[in-house]
Amino acid sequence: MKLEDKISPSFKNIRMSPIVTISELVKKKAPEFKAKTGRDFVCWQRGEVDFPTPAYIKTAALEALEANKTKYPISGGEPKPKEAILKRLERVYGARGLDADHIVITFAAQEALELSFGLFRGKKGAGFAPCWSCALENFIPYAEIDFTEVPLKKDFSIDYDILKKILDEPGMSLFYLNTPHNPTGKVFSKAEITRVAEMCKEREVCLISDEAYETIVYDGQKHFSASSIDLDNIISTFTLSKSYSMTGWRLGYAVTRNKEIARLLKLGNYTQTAGVYTFGQYALEQAISNVHEEQKAVSAMVAGFARRREVLYAGLSRINGLTIDKPGGAFYMFPNFSNLIPKNLTGEERNKFIFNRLMNVGVATVYGSCFGRHFGDNVRVSFSTTPVPVIEDGIARVTEALKGLG
Repeated sequence: MKLEDKISPSFKNIRMSPIVTISELVKKKAPEFKAKTGRDFVCWQRGEVDFPTPAYIKTAALEALEANKTKYPISGGEPKPKEAILKRLERVYGARGLDADHIVITFAAQEALELSFGLFRGKKGAGFAPCWSCALENFIPYAEIDFTEVPLKKDFSIDYDILKKILDEPGMSLFYLNTPHNPTGKVFSKAEITRVAEMCKEREVCLISDEAYETIVYDGQKHFSASSIDLDNIISTFTLSKSYSMTGWRLGYAVTRNKEIARLLKLGNYTQTAGVYTFGQYALEQAISNVHEEQKAVSAMVAGFARRREVLYAGLSRINGLTIDKPGGAFYMFPNFSNLIPKNLTGEERNKFIFNRLMNVGVATVYGSCFGRHFGDNVRVSFSTTPVPVIEDGIARVTEALKGLG
C-alpha cells in the first residue's frame, strides 16, 4: 500500500473552497480582460471586507505589543478578553448565567466551527441549505460527518416538517445554523432560532450557531443570538472578521452553557494551535469593550453596506426573469435565474451557465451549487468590497450578459 493510501479520510476528503478557486480564476483572467476591454473585473465572489480595521483596534494591538503581550497565551483565552466577551454578550444580547469557563477564544469563527464539528467526528449532522461552502467542503469532511441538507423554502423560510423528519433520524448529533445567513442574507428571527434550538434539545442534538455577521443587519432588524437561550446543547460561534473588518486578524470565540463541551473545545484549541496570540486577544478586548468607538465604527460600515445593498437590489430587480429577495443581513444576495437558463441544460453545464455568462463580461460571482444540492439555479452576489459606482457598472454588465435569455 502506498503511503498516500494510508492518509486519513479526514484530510483526503477536504476540498478547497470553490470561492477561493473562483477568486484564483479571476486573478488569471483579469489581466487579459483588462487588456482586451480596458475594464477591471467586478468582484462579487468573496466575503472579504474593504473597510480598514478601525483605528482604535489597531492602536490597542500596538499598545499590547509595547506592553510585551507576546508570550504564550493561556489556553482557551486570557481572563480580561473573556471578561469583555461576557460583558458584551449580556449588554448586547441579554445573555446571563455565563462565566469565563463557558468561553473559548479561537482563531476566528473558522477554528471555533472546526472544533465544534470535530466534537462529533464520524456522527450524523444536518444543516439548512443553501449552506456556507466551507462547512460543506471543509468542516464536514474533516470531521467525517454524515451530513444531510435541510432545504429552506423558496423564500428562505424554514420547513419545520422536513426539519423534524431529519432531526428524528437515528444518531443525529448536530445541526448547523448560520444567521445572518450566508449565502441568502436571511436573518432568522428569535422565534425561528428558539424553535430550532428547542427541537434540537428534545433530541439531544447540538445546535452549532454560526453568528459571523451578527452586527450586519438592516431595516431596523436585530440579530438574535442563540447564546442567550438557556439551553446546554448550543454552541454559538463569533468572529471579529466581518463586523469589525478584521478578516486577516483571525480573532473569534465560542460560547456554550455546557461546561464539558467548553472544556473539550479548550483542549482542542490547545492541541492544534496552543491558543490565540496574546496581543491579538487584547485587541479583541478593546474592539468589543470600547463601546463608543465600537458603535461608531460598526455603524459606519453597516451604513456603507446598506447603501450598496439598496443600489444592487434595485438594479438586479429591474432585470426581467430574475427573481430576488432583499437580504435582511450580511452582505450577500442570492438571486434565482431559473427563468433565464435554457431548459435543456442539466448538471454542471446548468450549474455554471449564468456564472460563465457573467465571467465573460468581467463579473465574478459564486454559482449556487457551491452551497449544496438544492439551489443550483441561484447565484451568490457579494457586495462586501464593491463601492456603489462599481455596483452600478456590474449591474450594467449583468444586464448585457443576460440579453436574449428567457
